[in-house]
Amino acid sequence: MSTDRAAVIWTRLVTRPLRMGQLYLTDAECRFTYDEDYLDSGLPGLGAIYSPGVFGTRTIVRARTESFDFLPPIQSLVPPRGERNFQRKLILDYLAADGITPTAGLDTDWEILKVSGHGGIGHLDLFATDEKAVEWYAAPARPELHDITGTPGFSLKDYLSWFDRDAESLIRIIGPTPSVGGAIPKLLVTMPETGWDGRIGLPARFGTQGVVDVVLKFEQPTVYPGLVELEALALAVHREAGFDVPRSWQVEFNGVPALAVERFDRDANRNPLFTETLYSVLASGDSRITHNHSYSFERIGRAIERSPIDIVTDREAGKRHLLWRLVMAILTGNGDLHMENLSVVQREGELSFSPVYDPTPMRAYSIHNMLAVMPFGNYGEVDERTAEPVRLRQGIRNLARHLGIPPAVRDELLEQSLRATQNYAERVRSLGTLPEQNRENLGRILDGVMGAARLTGCPGTAGLPD
Repeated sequence: MSTDRAAVIWTRLVTRPLRMGQLYLTDAECRFTYDEDYLDSGLPGLGAIYSPGVFGTRTIVRARTESFDFLPPIQSLVPPRGERNFQRKLILDYLAADGITPTAGLDTDWEILKVSGHGGIGHLDLFATDEKAVEWYAAPARPELHDITGTPGFSLKDYLSWFDRDAESLIRIIGPTPSVGGAIPKLLVTMPETGWDGRIGLPARFGTQGVVDVVLKFEQPTVYPGLVELEALALAVHREAGFDVPRSWQVEFNGVPALAVERFDRDANRNPLFTETLYSVLASGDSRITHNHSYSFERIGRAIERSPIDIVTDREAGKRHLLWRLVMAILTGNGDLHMENLSVVQREGELSFSPVYDPTPMRAYSIHNMLAVMPFGNYGEVDERTAEPVRLRQGIRNLARHLGIPPAVRDELLEQSLRATQNYAERVRSLGTLPEQNRENLGRILDGVMGAARLTGCPGTAGLPD
């Protein structure tokens, strides 16, 4: 049976909606062609690699694979498959209420895209037809904010256990929200600009005033108790270290701790910015990439330096940011810094790494206890010269050298990170919602990496040998 399908891609990178081009999906491949009118606009396209200036009117063609049914920037609009994916289940419950029950796999992904492939993270809006696009853009999102906390019969605690009756309640109030990835339950919503008061609404459109677009992330107390406090602390420490970090609010959502994080893919008027995960960027240029962690930090650095198309405008700054993010991830207990947790954003014509997001110290939970999900600097491998495993300081030094970062800059980044995290283990141990065992386990891990990252007897990195 043929799986030929067609859709259209629009964007709101300008003050008015603009059609970008036509998408086709066949049994064998995904195809996209830019509209000539869009090429004349001079705006960015699907993604950094799929530049309108490079492809022009030539059709972009990519063979479908087990990892990518769609072109990577389009695949990013589909919530990951899995029966316990919060976003996916919410959309499927919405479809079921509308009498749509697609078969598992591609049919399901396609139906999800048609319902929630617009208004999500980034600048791409997918619609089944141009008529659907015009209809959606002509009807601004409902400006009202809904008080979820006062909804009779609604229990988010129950919903997080996948009780369908509560899914129906949420759908009735706010409808389907755009897609957002990740294993932690999340919703893309708006909340009052003045701060959390228990009200949420659909993502804003066209400069809606008085609200802020946020990613609302829920804690699953039975799986990741204390996660909200942990992420809030990690965001604060990254801000103290000097990173650009979005605003966030710790809230409670019908008895469930949650974290509302301001979206960095929107400008001050809530219009989309060109945004793409590093996973999408690199997978667009390298078909060998099949998972968000199937590259090394060295290969990422090499791609930044050598790509004929800019992944970031300032390549040296991009490589420094990459090293710095890894160092901070190690020092804060975040072993989950993969390519979907690194994004690029375009502001005023410049591509750069996005503000920090999802820096949660997942090593607090034993099932996620790894130093880094992607290889770097031959860490852990046996050094042929010494017959000893490459240790942390050496691994960081190796990566910095590979990235072409001078020793003085490397040492400054490491020392800055060490200063920002010097009391971090104590702050973890003082958290109120993280269970004691998790606090102590993470504290011991942090003590270990802190000691491994600095020289004995030195407060920082001065004298780190090359």
